[in-house]
Amino acid sequence: MLSQSSGSDANSSRIWDPLCCNCGRTTTLAKSWTNDNPGRRFFKCVVHGFAKWADEQRPYGWQKVSLLEARDEIKVLKESLKVMNVSGSNSISHEEEKKKLESELMASNEREKMLRQIILLSWGGFIVVIAIILVMGKK
Repeated sequence: MLSQSSGSDANSSRIWDPLCCNCGRTTTLAKSWTNDNPGRRFFKCVVHGFAKWADEQRPYGWQKVSLLEARDEIKVLKESLKVMNVSGSNSISHEEEKKKLESELMASNEREKMLRQIILLSWGGFIVVIAIILVMGKK
């Protein structure tokens, strides 16, 4: 099911045609990342999985080692990305908490203003009452 177009590099000019599985369904091209066949392409049926290898040769030597190292590095990077995403979601909750605290601070400042006004008015009333008592006491 492989067809090649003219060109100097046969690997880069391959066109992968879909293959039918024994069940009659069309397959898709997938890539294996197992230790035995890293980077090797195969046709995959949605029902039965593996149908047939698309690559004629198995990876070996330094290419196989490089592919396995790249696969492992990708796994490590994906895990660190997950950790960063989790910490990023924590920063969102920190942002929400910050907004909540800011609104509580504004409410607290408003209560403080009101209490200061009450204290000021009560002192003013106290002074007026004392003045009235002193004026009445002089009579």
